[in-house]
Amino acid sequence: MARCDIRITFDSPDRIYRGGDTVVGQVHIQVNEDIRCNGIVLTHYWRTHGRGNADRGEKHEVRLSETVPLQAGEELNFPFEFESEIWPLTYHGHYINVDHFVHVGVDVPWAIDPKHEEEYILLPGERPPEFTGGRGEVIEFKKKATEAKGIVKVILFIVVAMFLAVFAAFAIVLIPVILVCGGIYWVWKSMIASRVGEVELKLPHLVVGPGEQWPLELSFTPKKTFPVNGITLKIFAQEAATSGSGTNSTTHRHTLFEETHTLHPGGALRAGERFSEQFLIDFPETDAFSIAESDNKIAWSAEIRIDIPRFPDWSKKTELQVIPLGFLDAAEPSVMERFASVVDHRYAAPAGTETTAESEAQWSDTPDRPDTSGTPDSSDRVRADVGTDLASLLAIVNEIEQAGRFGNERSEIVAATAGRDYDVKILIDRVSTTFGFSGDDARFENGRTIIGTIADTDQKVQLFAAETSNDSLDYLARGGSWQTLATVKSWDSLYDRLVMHEVPID
Repeated sequence: MARCDIRITFDSPDRIYRGGDTVVGQVHIQVNEDIRCNGIVLTHYWRTHGRGNADRGEKHEVRLSETVPLQAGEELNFPFEFESEIWPLTYHGHYINVDHFVHVGVDVPWAIDPKHEEEYILLPGERPPEFTGGRGEVIEFKKKATEAKGIVKVILFIVVAMFLAVFAAFAIVLIPVILVCGGIYWVWKSMIASRVGEVELKLPHLVVGPGEQWPLELSFTPKKTFPVNGITLKIFAQEAATSGSGTNSTTHRHTLFEETHTLHPGGALRAGERFSEQFLIDFPETDAFSIAESDNKIAWSAEIRIDIPRFPDWSKKTELQVIPLGFLDAAEPSVMERFASVVDHRYAAPAGTETTAESEAQWSDTPDRPDTSGTPDSSDRVRADVGTDLASLLAIVNEIEQAGRFGNERSEIVAATAGRDYDVKILIDRVSTTFGFSGDDARFENGRTIIGTIADTDQKVQLFAAETSNDSLDYLARGGSWQTLATVKSWDSLYDRLVMHEVPID
């Protein structure tokens, strides 16, 4: 039996707090044998865990007790409260997890200290002071430098200086190699410039919020007439977790998001005819906010590419920083006014249609579901009385919300809905290509994901639609609606939303 048992409880049963909130709770200690205690200390901090080396934040200590003897049978309760961190937020990913912890240790001299820790969930709240509302450049978080780290930096500087001094004499050997590589690069850039001329790319917002409309502007005047396979924008996000060090280090990478938007279809660009267009792109919904720690990173980027067949492509990749939408000020009027009348190119027309505007007009009266009038019993299926309605679905949501966050109670409530179909109408906030589908039904792997709310309610929902619905969903934009039969699959506690699967039409 341990010298003492430690429990930590929170005033919030779900352990959910927002940045800057006061975290209140109690430490309960059951003493099992007589021990001399040099003090009881509560520490709160954040750290990463997963495949990479652990990065951690500053440890904040709260002393609960001074030196005191503890007697077997005693039950001690210590209330605590502290102001939560503001950043980083709780994140559970593929290789990287970020959690906030409350740790309690009993200092026992000349023995292993009894200790215990519990995590709590931190959601967006107070805006970090580093985020001033500016959008034009990536923001760096400066960590407090410790004395030990300062010494390490000095030693590293001395070692690098010695290395450069020793090998400076051999630098002349590298000059021809540098000149050859520089010449190849110059020829490459000159070839591209001989076709596209000088390309001007404007990205007024390098700091981006999930789900917002993200502006960009692309301009150039071709020097020659040449064909293109298309002009595209790729939005890309990746986890990178590094384990080990030195020559034994390994970086584990996982693609979180990859989506390519066609800004201009294939065709010919004519010499002297200026290409100048503005775009508003629906940025993806995500809780994978940018992280740039020593060994754990979540990196977002945008790459614009002018794809020239059988010729070097023009491309430019730009680092983006994704932070919670609430941390951002309203977009600068001068920026958004210029883009106010731009067509949303997230739902651009496919190759072969005349223009985006014509394509949108063509689909403006498209019904929410494909025309299945020729399918036997299809209309009966959509309108079938499945024994459930909006009220019963909201009752399940209420039951989930009242259940404890930690444990199996919520999963059991969801499991009890197995085999039940719900006729739901979703007001669309965003439709995106499904990536990384974790279910075992292949019909959803290349389908679409709808983020929105259930009509006539404030209830958020994430619905995975089958690939057979792609043709209709690809032309639905924010503000539209989609009605379908769906099943409840899980509950997303971070966003307080239902996760549902469409019941596909066979």
